[in-house]
Formats: sequence, C-alpha cells, structure tokens
Amino acid sequence: MSIRIKQVKATTLARLESRARLTGLSVDDYLLSLLPAEEKDMSLRADNGDDDFEADMLTFAEEKNISSGYNGTYSREDIYFDHD
Repeated sequence: MSIRIKQVKATTLARLESRARLTGLSVDDYLLSLLPAEEKDMSLRADNGDDDFEADMLTFAEEKNISSGYNGTYSREDIYFDHD
C-alpha cells in the first residue's frame, strides 16, 4: 500500500521509494535514516575534521608558493605582493 501525503508530489514520492529500494529499506526507515537521532540535533556536521582542512590549506600554500608562517598580522607588502 502506498501512502500519499498532499504536500509531497508524486514524483518526489517515487524518488523516495526508489532510493529506499536501493538501500534495502522501507520508505519510512529510509526517511528516518535521513533524520538526526534526536529532534534537537539538527545541526550540520563537517565532512572532514580540522586536521584535514589544515592539511589541505598547507598543500594549497605549497602549490601556490605562499608562506604558511602567519604571525597574526599582515604587512601591506604581504597583502599587495602581486599588485604592481
């Protein structure tokens, strides 16, 4: 039996049913898997930790030949080093 809610379009429901089938879940279980465990826990989480971000920034700085020795301030020369 397929339950249709007035606010959900038929095409959206079909996509949900398809995704649920692909994961081997019922539509209800699939929708529950998308929600946080607790109702109050609706915040987004970062995909990667800070260590990954820092490593990416160091790699970027090395590729761009930029010094990674930030000391808390930038001189005018640091800011405008590539402007003539």
